[in-house]
Amino acid sequence: MGWPSRKVNPHKSMRHYYGSEAQLMRTKRGWSLAKLAEEVHFSTSTLSRVENGDIKVPNGLSELLDQVFETDGFFSRILPLARQEAHPAKYQEILATADQAVLDESYSPIIHGLLQTPAHAWHLLRAGHPYLSDEEIKERVKARLGRQLRLRSQECRYSFILDESALRRQIGTREEMAEQLQVLLDVARLPNVELQVLPFSAGAHSEYASLWLLTTPDGERLAYEESSRTGIVFEETHEVTERQALYNRLRAQALSYEETELSIRSTLEG
Repeated sequence: MGWPSRKVNPHKSMRHYYGSEAQLMRTKRGWSLAKLAEEVHFSTSTLSRVENGDIKVPNGLSELLDQVFETDGFFSRILPLARQEAHPAKYQEILATADQAVLDESYSPIIHGLLQTPAHAWHLLRAGHPYLSDEEIKERVKARLGRQLRLRSQECRYSFILDESALRRQIGTREEMAEQLQVLLDVARLPNVELQVLPFSAGAHSEYASLWLLTTPDGERLAYEESSRTGIVFEETHEVTERQALYNRLRAQALSYEETELSIRSTLEG
C-alpha cells in the first residue's frame, strides 16, 4: 500500500517546515516515499508522518536526508528548531493560551493531563497512539508532565470536573491506579484548584468528550472541545458563552468538593 502525501503548510510550525522541505527535496527527484525509505532505511510510515509534521523527527534521519539530498547539512541545522516543539502543531494554539490563562476550567471523561502521574500518562498515550515508538511516547509524556509545573505556581485558578468513570476504570496496575487517586486528593488541597466528580447518578449530561474553557489576563475567552482524534477551538463570543453555560450546568450536576473527596477516598480504599 502506498502512503499518500498531502500538501503541508510550512508556516504552521517549524516541524511542518522541516517536513515540507523534505517532501520538496523528494518530489524534485521524482522519488516515492518507498524510494526514499530504501535510501535512508526508515519506514515509509515514519517518513510520511515526518513530512506531514505529525511526529517528532527521529534521531539520525536529518544526517541521512542531508546525505541523499546533498543539502550540505541543511536538515541537521534546522533540526534543533523543529525539536523545540514538544506538542503537535494542532495543540499549540490552545496550549499557548493555557500557559497565559488566569482561569482554566475543564470537564474530562478521563483523568485530566494536568493531574496525571507519569505511569497514568504513559498508559493513556500508549493506548491512544499504539503505532508510535516508545521513544515518541516518552517524549509526549515528558511534554505533558512539563505542563503540570504551572498548576502549583498559583498563577492560574483551575476548575476540574472529572467523570466518575475516570476514577473507576483501572489504568495500569492497582498500585499505579492507587498512586493516581492519591495525587487527585493531594492536588485538590491546593488553594487554586477546585476538583469535582460528575457521578454516574447525574444521568444524562451535555458532554461526552472533553470541554476546556480558558480566560486570559486581558479577558479573552476561548473554548476547546476534543474527542479522541479531533479538537476544535472556539473564539466567537456566542460560541464560548454557550459552552460556558454548559460547563456551569455540569458543575451543578457534579458532587460538592467534600463529596468528591469522599468518592475518591472510597475508590482508593476499594
